Amino acid sequence: MFDKLIELVVTFIHDILPFKIVDQWEGGVHLKTGRFHRTVSPGLNWKVPFFDKIWVTPVITQTVNLSPQTLTTLDEKSVVLTSIVRYHVVNPHSFLLNVMHANDVLVDTTQGIIRDIVETTNWNDLVDLTDIVTPKVNEEVAKWGIVVEAVKFPDLGEIKTYRIISDSGKSNILPINGEN
Repeated sequence: MFDKLIELVVTFIHDILPFKIVDQWEGGVHLKTGRFHRTVSPGLNWKVPFFDKIWVTPVITQTVNLSPQTLTTLDEKSVVLTSIVRYHVVNPHSFLLNVMHANDVLVDTTQGIIRDIVETTNWNDLVDLTDIVTPKVNEEVAKWGIVVEAVKFPDLGEIKTYRIISDSGKSNILPINGEN
């Protein structure tokens, strides 16, 4: 309860101040009565209290770790991979006003592209996965003001998969993909 009170007081103070200081690593947008007015740069930015808002976001390089994915390649090999996306924001207007939860959209888009590429590629051709995935992700996320510097794959390996089949109380573990 006390933390909500502090949050309310801090929000009120930010609303009543006639300025917003944007830090060197941030970019943002100035909204006048809820409508886009202009983009803001680092430094002192003036606003009308209660009527104007200035939203900011980091524009420097950031990373996001993607959850592990288990996929099947074109030649029926089961693989598991983890990914790291390194990106930065080049257009705060698009990043803040054209998409809700841009980081989540970046993660979902990247994982979908990775899945599409891995499922249409043979295991031996996954060596250059970073060079294939990064440009395709950039094509998709450019509309949200994001530039992906690299999609890296610190863990990529072939795995054996098994399916458990239960028949009237007895369980059999069968290998998938004809493995023994």
